[in-house]
Amino acid sequence: MLALERVARLGNVTRSAEELNTSQSAVSRHLRQLEADLGVTIVAPSGRGIALTAAGQAYAREVSEALVKLREAGARATADAFELTIACTHEVSHLILMPRYADLKKALGQGAHIRISTCEYQAIPAMIDAGADIVFEYRLARPRQLSTAIAAEEIVPVAAPGFLENNRARLERTPDAWHGITRLALTKANSGWATWEDWFAAQGIDVPADVPKAPQPMFDNYVYALEAATRGDGLVLAWRGFADRYLRTGQLVPVRPDWLVCGPTLYAVATANGRANGLVRTCLKALSRPFRPV
Repeated sequence: MLALERVARLGNVTRSAEELNTSQSAVSRHLRQLEADLGVTIVAPSGRGIALTAAGQAYAREVSEALVKLREAGARATADAFELTIACTHEVSHLILMPRYADLKKALGQGAHIRISTCEYQAIPAMIDAGADIVFEYRLARPRQLSTAIAAEEIVPVAAPGFLENNRARLERTPDAWHGITRLALTKANSGWATWEDWFAAQGIDVPADVPKAPQPMFDNYVYALEAATRGDGLVLAWRGFADRYLRTGQLVPVRPDWLVCGPTLYAVATANGRANGLVRTCLKALSRPFRPV
C-alpha cells in the first residue's frame, strides 16, 4: 500500500523507490502482490513507465486517506504517551506548580507535554471524569491511591514590611488588641482554607464577639490576597507551601513567630486514568521534593 501511495503521488517508480529507501524492483514486486491480493489490475504500462488504471486510481485515493488517518492516530498515540494532565485550583497552579515547572519538565523529559487545567476546587471530581492524570486534593488522612503529600496546612499572619512597621505598636500586643487592623480574607467556602476566625479561635479568642472589628477586604483568589498584602493593604494568612516565595524574598514577613498547624494536608493524587500513565510516578516523585525552608 505504501508503494501504491508513492507511485500514485509521484507518478514514477524510481522516485517512489528512493523515498521508500528500497529498489525499483521491490516497488514493482509490491504492486504485483497487491494486484494478486485484490484480483484487480491497478497498474498498466505507459510509454517507458507505468500508469494507474481507473481501478488503481480509485483504490490509491482510499489508501492515501487511510494512511493519513493511520499517521494521525500514531501521532496522537505518541502524544498521549508523553502527555500529563494535572487538574488543580488557580492557587495551586500559580503558587505550587509554576515555581516547579522547570524542574517538572526536566524530570519528565523535554519531550513530555504537561497540561495544567485550573478549576474551582469543587470541580475537581469533574476533572477526574474528564481524564486528568493527577489532581490536588485536601485530605485529613493520606489517600489510599498513589499520591504524595505537598503541604500540611500551617498558617501564620503576615504583612508587608512597611505595613508591619506602621502598625508595629499594635501588632506587638496580643491579637485581642488588634483594633481596626485590616485583615485580608477569602470568600471561598472552607475546603482546605482556614479563616481568620479559625486563627483567632486558636489564640483563645472567642469569635466574632471579642475580636476587635476591622475592615476585612474579601478576595475570590488567594493569589490576589497575597498580592494585595505585598502592597501594604493589610494582614493576610500565609499558608506554608503556598506563600513560601513571598516569605523567602521578604515581600511578606510573619507578624508572629508561631505557625498554627491545622487539620488537612494538600496531596497530589494519581487518578485511575493517571495510574496507567507512565509519567505520573515520575511527576509525583518530583513534586514530593520539599520546598526550601523559609
